[in-house]
Amino acid sequence: MERSSAHRTPGDPVAGMALPVYIVCGGTGGHLAPGIATAQRLIRAGISVELVVSEKEVDSRLLESYPDLNYRRVKGAPFRLSPKGLFLFVLHNTRSFISGFQYLRKNPPAMILAFGGFISVSYVIAAWLLKVPIVLHEANRVVGRSIRFLSGMADTVFLPDGVSLAGIEARRIRRLGMPLREEVKHVSKETIRREMDIPHHAKVLVVVGGSQGAKALNDWVEETHKSLASDGIWIILVTGPGKNQMPELKVLQSDMGVDVEIRTFAFHRSLHELFSCADVVLSRAGAGTVAELVCCLAPSILVPFPYAADDHQLANAQDLERRGGCIVIDQKNSSNLYREVLDLIFNDWLLGRMRQNLRRLNHGDAAENLTKQLIESYYPGHLRATAVENSTEAKEAVNG
Repeated sequence: MERSSAHRTPGDPVAGMALPVYIVCGGTGGHLAPGIATAQRLIRAGISVELVVSEKEVDSRLLESYPDLNYRRVKGAPFRLSPKGLFLFVLHNTRSFISGFQYLRKNPPAMILAFGGFISVSYVIAAWLLKVPIVLHEANRVVGRSIRFLSGMADTVFLPDGVSLAGIEARRIRRLGMPLREEVKHVSKETIRREMDIPHHAKVLVVVGGSQGAKALNDWVEETHKSLASDGIWIILVTGPGKNQMPELKVLQSDMGVDVEIRTFAFHRSLHELFSCADVVLSRAGAGTVAELVCCLAPSILVPFPYAADDHQLANAQDLERRGGCIVIDQKNSSNLYREVLDLIFNDWLLGRMRQNLRRLNHGDAAENLTKQLIESYYPGHLRATAVENSTEAKEAVNG
């Protein structure tokens, strides 16, 4: 679907500084977190931003940490083939489209940035009809259904290196990784373990199932935590909202008579701290999780969600495994998981080699890069104003 020539061009005065960026990014942590990351950089650059998120609990929990961000909630439902699922998809997304169209017509933005997911569809279609510039971002190694469907309406589609999208001219595709929030950084193991009161010499396994948790991984921890503790392995488990079956703290003893802790959280806002603390991370393989593992130099065993759309988690995991940053286990082979954890967590040479590989995969700040490209394309006047301001400050400093 080609864009009409009546759409605003990046240099059009109507796309000036007074107009905000709307970032459509809710539904899962993998969609919301890069939206927050980009919003942080845009706001720091002086650009007004409003997030469009879902009404799901995962969005509410994550946004609690960002009270200064403007956002609006919209109803939506993912596509399902069952009669009930299809009915809810049509109902909620039609309502979202109508409200979105009315809102965009009354409060036009400079552009729409969408990170995929079910709520992107209604807002992007509304923006396209209103001739609002559209930018899409896909972080997974397989392009999602919503991005594939909406790509013909977009000025630009950001994709990871090596990922293709049929039917889109090369001039509209740009390469970019996963934007990470400003606070997501690698923390030295010594520092974070001191803050978390975990012995520096302890072996620590962190288990997470993505923003919504993973029952299979939670069950595995419940079944094996006593054996792992006997081997002296501390466990930090993030179950996901409403999926916590373990006590928040359980203290056991290893075969050597040393106290070992199993700590359980329903939700954790600073997974980067847990990843930095870990010797090994056991996790699903969403794009956001993989990007944070790379950033935090955390060796991992990835168990892709077997029912993910287009098997994108498997593609994410296999890409990281090819680069030497993880081990991939099929959920059907979870009976081998205990042995894989032991083999990796006590192999310091292999852990060190994996951290070296992960360090080579850190390619700068994707959120900063994305923000720079958005400002260059849709806020050229902002760049000129910033250049003048910087030049004036420099002259004042020289003249003292």
